[in-house]
Amino acid sequence: MIKKIQLALLNKLPGIEAQFKMAPPVRNKTPNIPKDVRHSAVCILLFKQENEWHTLLIKRTEDGGTHSGQISFPGGRFDQADLNLTYTALRECEEEVGIPINDIIVLGNLTPLYIPPSNFMVTPILCTIDHLPKLILSEQEVAAVYTFSLRDLFDPKIKKELVVRQSDQKEKEMKTPAYQADNKIIWGATAMMLSELEEIYLQVK
Repeated sequence: MIKKIQLALLNKLPGIEAQFKMAPPVRNKTPNIPKDVRHSAVCILLFKQENEWHTLLIKRTEDGGTHSGQISFPGGRFDQADLNLTYTALRECEEEVGIPINDIIVLGNLTPLYIPPSNFMVTPILCTIDHLPKLILSEQEVAAVYTFSLRDLFDPKIKKELVVRQSDQKEKEMKTPAYQADNKIIWGATAMMLSELEEIYLQVK
């Protein structure tokens, strides 16, 4: 499957149309991206476990930030010392969950996604690893780590319309598409990135 995904990434990506299948209603398909936009990257890691392809997500610590406590992929902001956004994703993955950079194989990237609440343009970097090592979580950044099989994650039955609250606006509720897997709610930008990956996965499986 990995070789098929690599080939799919060389073609036209599913892009914003796929992402917006799981977008919150407040999202704009053509947002005004400010000149001071900040850049970041996340690592979407694929690995085989019990003969099934899985991916890894984290729950961020409750720190009062824009995405505090949310489920997301390992990742973070581009640092001036980083070679590029791919390196950013791998570095952050190592820092947050302890997976060595040199163990990760880069497959390519999905469509960059602008996140208005934090003013980040996020590039999802799709990667794979031979096996998942023992994880070492960053106590400051990661509250928990979850692994999901792609087959279960992309089962249509787990897609829901759920009421959520943004971390920085807890008094406001909104109904949004979400993946609800093992009682974990994945929504917002992470769900949008997963939605694009889902379309590629369904094409190649």
